Amino acid sequence: MEPPSLARTTLLRGAVWLLWAMIPLLGAPPRIDSVFPVGGQRGTTVQAEIRGMGLKGAYELWFAGTGVRAKVINVAPERATDPEAKPDPKKKPMDLLRVELTLDGALEGPYREFRVLTAGGVSNALRLYIHAEKAQMEAGTPHDLAKEAQRVEAPVTVHGRISAVGEVDYYSFRVRAGEELWFQTRSSAALDPGLGIYKLTGSWFDPERATRLAYSDEPVAYPGLTTEASLHYRFEEAGEYLVRVNGFWGHGGPGQNYALAITREAPEQDREEEPEEWNERRWTRRLTPDRMSRLWSRALTRQAEPIPVIDADAEPREAPVKPVRITPPALVVGAIERPGDVDRVLFGVKEGDRLAFEVETPEKTLPLMNPLLRVVDGDGVEALTNILSAVNSNGNVSKQIHPKTVYSFPREGEFTMEIRDITASYGDRGMKYAVLVRPQVPHMGAVEVAADSLNLVAGKADKLSVVTDQEEGFDGYVVLTMEGLPEGVRAVTATEVEPDTPPSTSISKRERFVAKNQKATLLLIADAGAPPTRTPAMGRVYAQPVVKGELGSRFLVKEIPVMVVSDAVKETL
Repeated sequence: MEPPSLARTTLLRGAVWLLWAMIPLLGAPPRIDSVFPVGGQRGTTVQAEIRGMGLKGAYELWFAGTGVRAKVINVAPERATDPEAKPDPKKKPMDLLRVELTLDGALEGPYREFRVLTAGGVSNALRLYIHAEKAQMEAGTPHDLAKEAQRVEAPVTVHGRISAVGEVDYYSFRVRAGEELWFQTRSSAALDPGLGIYKLTGSWFDPERATRLAYSDEPVAYPGLTTEASLHYRFEEAGEYLVRVNGFWGHGGPGQNYALAITREAPEQDREEEPEEWNERRWTRRLTPDRMSRLWSRALTRQAEPIPVIDADAEPREAPVKPVRITPPALVVGAIERPGDVDRVLFGVKEGDRLAFEVETPEKTLPLMNPLLRVVDGDGVEALTNILSAVNSNGNVSKQIHPKTVYSFPREGEFTMEIRDITASYGDRGMKYAVLVRPQVPHMGAVEVAADSLNLVAGKADKLSVVTDQEEGFDGYVVLTMEGLPEGVRAVTATEVEPDTPPSTSISKRERFVAKNQKATLLLIADAGAPPTRTPAMGRVYAQPVVKGELGSRFLVKEIPVMVVSDAVKETL
């Protein structure tokens, strides 16, 4: 006779398996593409529709944080937009998951991340927009002409959709003389929205002509920056005005949804909810006076003095202008204030000094601002720049500026660092920069984990690829571990055959601009007796540098939801 505890465990596992057997099997792992509406007003209940694939049998929405309750209503295949079109047998129809969302009145915004749970596992993540203004749905009648604009009253958040190619949506509103309004979009990933403010002025040729007063699209698409449109406008005259929403590329479809907030106060700013990502080769990462301490923490913990901040624009204006002198490490800040503006600083080095030059663009960035860093000796001979040149197999040469450059000085001397815009055609106070000149610190750089979620099958294994950067001559080890896994799942290291690579590109002085990296594989093994999970466990990937046998600090690299699904479900995938 088996022990009572084991008997209860066996009974519990049997009940779990029975519950899963009652859930319809899936044809693919779950994936969600969009949600409509993209959010709702706190303190209300919202009927929403989630569009994706492999959603049959969805039973729950899994939110990061509290404050949102979800009830699954049903799942159905998406109907074809053109009923006369012939179905493509190779193309699976999308699923529409209808849910009811109850948003707590004390819920903080502006976002809540969620995933869909099915018998096939956990889906990718989407964000639900939370707002304080009253919500209004886009009308079902056309309003793509200025004269047909849908009437709204600020403050309001309008939820709509660009459902057809070339579609635009007009909304009309009244203002008082001198009134200021803010306009802000939150949209699905497929839509790159633009905003325009108009007034019906008429003309000799068209009495219904709308004159554009202001327009906004995001200034630049760059990793880590938003693609949402925003406008702040002061209306000098009272009257009726229009705001137009459009897709920047003119695309349209069932997944291109938006929320347009019209408010009398500045909207709440988006904020990053995930742990800060370490990426020192991005123009928009922050360079702060504690940079040396943070770098050393990624090798062996060592305290460093705060880095002095030098204002390159605080230079004397009398002729001839003498550049500011710095002693590395130093953080040089300034702006390319006018076309052709060049800022300079002086510094001295000894033979063999190894320095790193890091450039940040805190406001405008590529391609609006293209910072060229150049270091020359006392005779004006160029020692280094932040330009990487590459020659491909066809003999074509490409050049690209980089936000980080390392260099070992072969001789002692005095040098001048110049910073300017590479075009020399643009300049204003918004073209700010920060340049950190510092000694090199061999350290563990970025650790990249590509997986967004993991759905494991009992008795099977799946891999998790991790790429670690070794910055500035780091020759230690990086220990990778994973914790917080479901019952019966373990993570071990593994090796795999490297794939064939195409012919390499000839890159001049590559080591100055590109970190060395290593690829590691964590193999996640779900034991044959691992019980299926109804909700995900949050697996945590950690990285820890080891230098000459000494352990450094351990860093949380990424949190990944992990589920165990039954082998019966796997047979249908």
